[in-house]
Amino acid sequence: MQPTHPESRNGFTLVELSIVLVIIGLLVGGIAGFRTYTGNASRNTMMNEGKYYINAFNQFQTRYNNPPGDYASASAAWTAAAGHDGDGNGIINNGSVERYYAFQHLALAGFIQGTYTGATSGGNAVAGINIPGSAVGNSGFIFDHPAATDGVVSADALYFDGTYGNVLFIAGLPDTGAAAVNGVLVTPKQALQIDEKFDDGMPGQGNIVTPKSSSLANCATTDVTTTAVYNLTYGDKSCYFIIKIQ
Repeated sequence: MQPTHPESRNGFTLVELSIVLVIIGLLVGGIAGFRTYTGNASRNTMMNEGKYYINAFNQFQTRYNNPPGDYASASAAWTAAAGHDGDGNGIINNGSVERYYAFQHLALAGFIQGTYTGATSGGNAVAGINIPGSAVGNSGFIFDHPAATDGVVSADALYFDGTYGNVLFIAGLPDTGAAAVNGVLVTPKQALQIDEKFDDGMPGQGNIVTPKSSSLANCATTDVTTTAVYNLTYGDKSCYFIIKIQ
């Protein structure tokens, strides 16, 4: 009598298929969750870096009685800062070369790590050359001040109405560099999460703000300081941050 053999199997059972699908789902969910976690972590690191540069800014101002970049005796203090003296008026002049001098002054004074040229690099802000890059890719930090020197801003093209001193921009950089650090960096939902964690959750109020909606479309819902909220109906990157320096 011939021995019997079990029938060969040509596929998976429903139970086995279910297990495989569950494992695939767990793997996909784990990868997505990891990406979300690392994205949140890098954005939190970016904001903490901003606090670090603001703290260095304030320490420099206390020691030298001028903000970094605006310091009128920089070339006398440090040979490497030759030709990079500010005008000593107490503000990082809007759109001026002082915004490029600032990080060189901070580094030469020992308040931050790194080496920065202080040069305008052909009118461009270049991360790692004349400004620091941030933890979020292709972005950086740069100091600024609203055009209104008395600190009270009204009907400005960029800033929500309110009181400002010097500020720190945290924003994206175009691949070719740009005279201003003003590229979009995060979605409105991400901006809200960051603002709620570090400030008041409002795009036009508090110490962390964004440009007004007529200047930066789809980030805030309106140009009105007191009623603007983050535009959570928009899902793409459309926001960057302006941090007021106290």
